[in-house]
Amino acid sequence: MNPICPLCGGENDCAAESAEAELDCWCFRASIPAELLKRVPEPFLGVSCICRHCVEQFQKDPDTKSSNET
Repeated sequence: MNPICPLCGGENDCAAESAEAELDCWCFRASIPAELLKRVPEPFLGVSCICRHCVEQFQKDPDTKSSNET
């Protein structure tokens, strides 16, 4: 798994991706909106987690684009 958020390019801090992976991560309980998932470039689908910041920003303002989105 890739430790970089596919939307903003920052670290996604996913515990499931770390070498010392915990069995639990915030993303396991997070509700990731389908519309946000559609923004992930195809090469990163199922390979890289969206970071908590991008999820929270999308929930506040769905029209805001992350820095890597065009």
